[in-house]
Amino acid sequence: MNRLVPRAGLALKNEFYLETSMIVSLMIERKLRNVITRVENRNPGSGFEIGKCVKRLKYLILKNADPLIVKYFEIRLIDELRNWKNYRNSILRDMCEIHVTRNRMQKMAEDGIVLMQELNSSYKKFKLDWKKGLIKKPEIITNPDEITA
Repeated sequence: MNRLVPRAGLALKNEFYLETSMIVSLMIERKLRNVITRVENRNPGSGFEIGKCVKRLKYLILKNADPLIVKYFEIRLIDELRNWKNYRNSILRDMCEIHVTRNRMQKMAEDGIVLMQELNSSYKKFKLDWKKGLIKKPEIITNPDEITA
């Protein structure tokens, strides 16, 4: 994942907006799949693309499947991710039929980066709290008579 961030930045700098959007899509998909895997305790698999990941995460939030996803992932962010994915898909369809303007491609790439940054911020907080919950403090026995064989 860390290799993709500089590649997305370089693609954006060189005005390769489609490449930037594809890299951002991949990063978003991986983050969402990782959250789903942690919450459901099973990997949804590689066929679980960005659209399915967005739907599943929204379902888990609405179902209140885990307090951490409700705490760190706003429905607004999930809806914006879905809207961006739909916008990206419409541009890909339009590329086959009509000319897509440079401004439209640039907007797609820049909006994707902004959403990725917001998702990344939520994900980092979620992951930190998730790991804290997995680390259990050992019980300190103060009375030796409490030890059972």
